Amino acid sequence: MIIAINAGHTLSGAGSGADYDCFNESKINRAIANEVIKQLKVKGHTVINATVDKAETQNAYLKETCRIANSSHAELFISFHCNVSADHKGSGVEAYTYKGRQLVVAVNVCKELSRLGFKNRGVKDGSNLYVIKNTSMPAILVEVCFIDNQADRALFSYNGIKGITEAILKAIK
Repeated sequence: MIIAINAGHTLSGAGSGADYDCFNESKINRAIANEVIKQLKVKGHTVINATVDKAETQNAYLKETCRIANSSHAELFISFHCNVSADHKGSGVEAYTYKGRQLVVAVNVCKELSRLGFKNRGVKDGSNLYVIKNTSMPAILVEVCFIDNQADRALFSYNGIKGITEAILKAIK
């Protein structure tokens, strides 16, 4: 299978991810994506790294991410992110797909991460998300956890990148 993997957000500047209490979304996304890429290749998949580290604008970052994915002829696109909530009370894992389609891999990512202790928030409609509506293959945006929630941060730290990626890899068959 050809899979395009995106570590959501640029490292800095336009399109960079959230920072909260020493948790940097962009760095976490890259740690997860890099390990997932490595392990998928070991399993024999062709993997395209659709990560963009720097862009002039957020729109340029999003366009380049989709250009890389679409030109790869991938059969699946997965973008990794971490969530934040206005009141710092949001918790859990969720996945976004076009029109909220219950793609098996999206359902399984939520299920496997919930086995690590994260609340399963399920698969939701991500039709308004740029990378979901502008990729030519089935696309999933995974919000692994809420980095501004104490309990989610504790679960993330306890499971580590290795535990998180192992759960994700179980979901990708």
